[in-house]
Amino acid sequence: MRRGWLILGLVLAAAVAVGALLYPRLYSAPYATPIVERPADGGDGSFPGLLDLMATAAPGAPVRVLWTHGMCTHPPSWVDDRANRLAAVIGGSRQSVGSRQIGRHGASLRTERISVGATAVEIVFLSWSPVTAPLKAALAYDRSVSFGGDFPYQRATLNRDLKSGLVNDCLVDVVTYAGPNGNPIRYAMIEAVCEALGGRGTDGDCDLAGGRPPGSLALVVESLGTKMIFDAILHIGAAVEGRRDDAATDRLANAMAATRMIYLLSNQVPLLDSADLPDGSTTVVAPSPSLVGASVARSFALLARMRERLATGQPPLAAVAFSDPNDLLSYRLVPAFLGDHARHFRVVNVIVSNAATYLGFFERPDSAHCGYAWNPHVLAMLAEGHKAGQPPRRPPASMDGSCHGEIGLAGQ
Repeated sequence: MRRGWLILGLVLAAAVAVGALLYPRLYSAPYATPIVERPADGGDGSFPGLLDLMATAAPGAPVRVLWTHGMCTHPPSWVDDRANRLAAVIGGSRQSVGSRQIGRHGASLRTERISVGATAVEIVFLSWSPVTAPLKAALAYDRSVSFGGDFPYQRATLNRDLKSGLVNDCLVDVVTYAGPNGNPIRYAMIEAVCEALGGRGTDGDCDLAGGRPPGSLALVVESLGTKMIFDAILHIGAAVEGRRDDAATDRLANAMAATRMIYLLSNQVPLLDSADLPDGSTTVVAPSPSLVGASVARSFALLARMRERLATGQPPLAAVAFSDPNDLLSYRLVPAFLGDHARHFRVVNVIVSNAATYLGFFERPDSAHCGYAWNPHVLAMLAEGHKAGQPPRRPPASMDGSCHGEIGLAGQ
C-alpha cells in the first residue's frame, strides 16, 4: 500500500515537473510586453498620448478625438465600453455630451468628454453599423433552423459559428464598403472627419468656411475604419483642391494642421486597397492592379502638401499602428507609404499580443483581431503615449473583454 502511494506520488511529482517545463511552450503571449519598433527616421519610437495633447493644449483650444469602429455589428454599447475603458486608464471622469444621427442611413455621432482636473478631451464616436444592418438581415435565412433561420442541414458547430459570425456579420461590412452600397458609410465617415476638422458635412460634402478647427485632433480607428479614415481624408482633399480656390485650400491646410496623432488598431489598408483603382475610385472600368497601401501614401502626400502650405513650422504628425502578428487582418505601416514626405511624419509600429498563443501554433483569430480595445498596453499607450527608455505601463485594473458581440461568434 505504501509502495503504491509512493509510486503515485512520484508520478504526480514527475507530471508537475514536466508541466512546469512545458507550460511556457504550451501557453504564451510572446508580445505581452509590446515591442515598439524604431521608426525609419532613426528616432527612438517615442510618441505622445492623449494626456500629452491635453497637457499642451492652449486655453480654449479643445482636444478632440474621432473614434470609429471596424467590421462586424457594433451595438451602441461599444461606445460605453471604449469610453469607460479609456476613462479608467486616463484616470478621469466621463460625461456623455450627446448623440445625433449623421447622414440618412442610420449612422450616428456620439460625444463623450473625459475630464482630468481642469483639462478635458472630447471624444466623438462614429457608429455606422445600422447602415449595413438591412444587408445582414437579408442573410438571416442562412441561419440554422434551431437559431431562427431556414437552413435545414447539419453544420459542424465551429463552421456554423464562423459562417454566421465571421462571414454573415463581419465580412459583409468589408464587401459592402468595397462597392457602391458602401457609399452611405463613406459619406458618414467624410462628414465625421469634416466635423472633426471644424467644418460642416452634408451628403459627403465638407464645408470648412466659418469653421473652427480644434486645438489638437487625434484619430483612433479600428479594423475597417483604418481604410475608411484615409479614404475620407482623400475625398475631402480632392474636393477642395479640385476647386482651385486658394482660400478654401488654406482653410483645409489650417484645419488639417490640427491633426497630431493617428492611432490605427489593426491596419487593414494594404489588404483593402486591393479593391481600389489607382485613382482611388471604386468604379470598375478595366482590370487594373492597385498599389499596396496606396490610399495611405496618397493621404500622407495630401497631408504633406497641406503642411507645406503653412508658413509656421509644425512637429511631425505621428501615425502609430498597433498589430498582433497573429491578427490575420492587420498590417504594419512601412516607410514606402511616406514616399518623399518622410520629414512630415513619424510612423511607429507597436507589436502586441492580444491573446495567448498555444503551442506556438494557434492564437484565436477573433481575439487576435478585436482584442486591441481591451489590451491594457494599447489603452495605456493611447492615454500616455510611449517614452523611449521607459517600460510600457500596464494599468492595474482588469481589462478583460470578449469578442462575442463584436465579431459575432455566438452560434447562430
